[in-house]
Amino acid sequence: MKIFKIYLYTIIIGSLTISGCSTNSPYGLKPNYDQNSAKIIALLPVENKTLDDKTSQLFRSRLFEELYFKGYSKLPLDVIDKKLEYLYLEKKSKKSAAIIIDPQLLKDLVGADAGMYCTLNEENESKKIFYSSRTIAVRCELRSTQTGEVLWNAEGKSTSRNFDLTHKGLERKSKETYETVIEEVVNKVIKTLPDGPNLRG
Repeated sequence: MKIFKIYLYTIIIGSLTISGCSTNSPYGLKPNYDQNSAKIIALLPVENKTLDDKTSQLFRSRLFEELYFKGYSKLPLDVIDKKLEYLYLEKKSKKSAAIIIDPQLLKDLVGADAGMYCTLNEENESKKIFYSSRTIAVRCELRSTQTGEVLWNAEGKSTSRNFDLTHKGLERKSKETYETVIEEVVNKVIKTLPDGPNLRG
């Protein structure tokens, strides 16, 4: 029993060391971004390459709020979805592999200066005895509605790690950290986006 405890503590300490490591999220920014920056951003529905719609929806709603605090004017998600609904239905009827809205349509439909296109690339949950982890990875692009060019892009990835000696305890911790890991991904993405006009003055 003593050997088992030592082994368990070793695993936990080793895993905590790994979870403590961090790297900068890769991103790109168009030269002279300030001269081409957007005032109103249309945050489109997240393209989901996983089987979890809940994660993509929660990520979008959190990112929407952060765009406001970053200094960009709010363009309600329900307004965007209602205006673009017929385009999504049309593309789905044609069984398109990927539903991509032309950024130049957004200016006329919702009055946006730019469209933000995000993709949920990974949503992976792993469970073992005493241990569980969840990894979420996304990529976002900001495209001008005037020219269609990419003004900014960024990737974010985060992993939560939980430990408990009971199954119920592990499940509880996994649920508690679910939204936390989404917030971490949002923060990694949004921190690379320059401040909007409402903060720059």
